[in-house]
Amino acid sequence: MTGLSLAGLDRQEETFAAAFAAGDLTIARPLYRPDVVYVSPTTRLFGWPPRIEGIDRTLEFIGLTIAGIGAISYAVDERALVPGGGAYVKVRFDFDTAGARRRSTYVVVYHYRDGGIARQELYYDPSGEFERLPGGGGPR
Repeated sequence: MTGLSLAGLDRQEETFAAAFAAGDLTIARPLYRPDVVYVSPTTRLFGWPPRIEGIDRTLEFIGLTIAGIGAISYAVDERALVPGGGAYVKVRFDFDTAGARRRSTYVVVYHYRDGGIARQELYYDPSGEFERLPGGGGPR
């Protein structure tokens, strides 16, 4: 992201939304630095280390977390710039799985360096139930 601003953050999040909706994480690849560090409590659910390093491994892991779900809608609830070159985003992540529509709400903290995401940290309770929404299909 060039020049940390709310408009730039909004463009970044629109890119993530497009990547998830298309099921194509290569759309989001340009947002990351090659040496990005990704941290999420979800990693333990898949037997991955708590800290993932590098763009290829980061995208591979994110791809694993969305495998088997469909009709993804990624939307920003709140966002703010954080002093020192970071940003905070609260996300509504809606998806179809097993014949139901679900929602996961989580927070992402981004740290930037040289115009790209250098560190991405997700915060939520991975043991909690997803919110059930009306409608829904099934896995893609």
